[in-house]
Amino acid sequence: MRNACTGILLVACCVAWDAEKQASSTLKEPEQSGIATARRGTATVEEAYRQFLALAVNQNRADLKQDLNGMSFEEVSAQLEALSVIDPEWSYTPQTCLRRDVLAYMCASYLGCRPGLLTSVCGMTRRYAHREMLYRQIIAPGAPATLVTGSELLSVLTRVSRLVEPRRDVQLTDDEIH
Repeated sequence: MRNACTGILLVACCVAWDAEKQASSTLKEPEQSGIATARRGTATVEEAYRQFLALAVNQNRADLKQDLNGMSFEEVSAQLEALSVIDPEWSYTPQTCLRRDVLAYMCASYLGCRPGLLTSVCGMTRRYAHREMLYRQIIAPGAPATLVTGSELLSVLTRVSRLVEPRRDVQLTDDEIH
């Protein structure tokens, strides 16, 4: 009896695993990139750039003439420079590991945080942005040079998105309810 139960349980697990595998293979490309980013141990600069540009497109801050997935890293960088999300003097490569201060700078720029008196003369720095994003509780506490995980990148982007475009109450008409 025990062997039969074990066999049935094993078959059920195999069927469930196969169904999950088939479902994940039918996902659309943007969803796969989000899942891949979340599962990544350390996020890259390219992933952050692409996620911020996707957020800008979704919030109608940017209008792309081509598909985001078909754009090169340089084209994505140019778009973010035009939106003033990244510093034009940055020379990061696509595979550079993302640091918290770089992510904080991108968040502060995207949110339009105004620098204080001292930084208004020198401009916003990654250090100032990191402190500001800590204060606003957008980034979890930690050292500025710490590397960002993929799931942390997505959670920070979610907080930024909610600040820019808070949830709206859904008002359904009678036709939509019935």
